[in-house]
Amino acid sequence: MTVTVEPTPGTGESMIDARHASYALHLPYYWFSDPKTRAKKRIPHYLLGGLVRFRISELEAWWRKHQVVTRETVAN
Repeated sequence: MTVTVEPTPGTGESMIDARHASYALHLPYYWFSDPKTRAKKRIPHYLLGGLVRFRISELEAWWRKHQVVTRETVAN
């Protein structure tokens, strides 16, 4: 299966779907596909005509921030 991802106008960065986001960050698929989980975890996303899309750079920044909080919480 071949997947073509077009760059977002104005940014030059491609947007990905929930399956690709899950694979890229090695996180559960439902974190990205379930609206309640996305809201609870404050995952950056875009709704484009009923489709949910993500920018990998924003997801990586979100995950780095999330990991820091997790490590601090575990250390205390």
